[in-house]
Amino acid sequence: MYAISKSVLVVGLSFLGLLYNKEISATLSDNSKVIYNVSEDKKLNGPFAITREDKVLLRGSYKDDKRSGNWYCFNPDGSVYMRYNYDQKKLVVLDTARVARAIVEFPGVKEESANGSIPVPVCSIDQYVSLLGSEFRRLILAENKNAEGVVPVELIANIDQNGRATYTGNYNAEGVTMTKRLKPDVKLFNIEWLPATMSGKPVAAVFKVNMSVDFSSNDVGRQRFRWTNS
Repeated sequence: MYAISKSVLVVGLSFLGLLYNKEISATLSDNSKVIYNVSEDKKLNGPFAITREDKVLLRGSYKDDKRSGNWYCFNPDGSVYMRYNYDQKKLVVLDTARVARAIVEFPGVKEESANGSIPVPVCSIDQYVSLLGSEFRRLILAENKNAEGVVPVELIANIDQNGRATYTGNYNAEGVTMTKRLKPDVKLFNIEWLPATMSGKPVAAVFKVNMSVDFSSNDVGRQRFRWTNS
């Protein structure tokens, strides 16, 4: 009888814990919307999603401030770009054709191993470009609020063997190559990386995407950023 009562108590407390979760929504730098749940002890718990114009860009869940289970990332057409399982630490699905358009380099590695893997951000390439593109756009407009036209940018992510990344954006200004250090807001959404591997061991890598930022409008949105092959 005591064992049954104890089990009921545990289940009841777990249920009450769910009731204490508070859903919060906020806007990211590229005008996409993040929706997450915080428990009474201020930890991330429950569903997490990023949307834009009623389209889901990313969804997953947290348990005690840690990502858990399957996380899905979507292409603009709604197809699955990536599915990563945090419990199993396994990349289940990846749109290899789309990610292959990025340029990946392995500094310090003399010969690439046949069983190596490239670094991959846990978000779609389009969302990645949108988030970093909006940060680049913000920095340029902070210096020149009258900036206009379309600016080609080489977006560079340096990812260490632990998956920590730093970002820069290289662009041409009147024949001179300029570099901007990009620091996306990690409080609302941190771009996590699956580090590159060689022969089964994590290694540092450089992930490059050629993109364009459109300054023809002050409205920030997905249509203001696009990534290209060159």
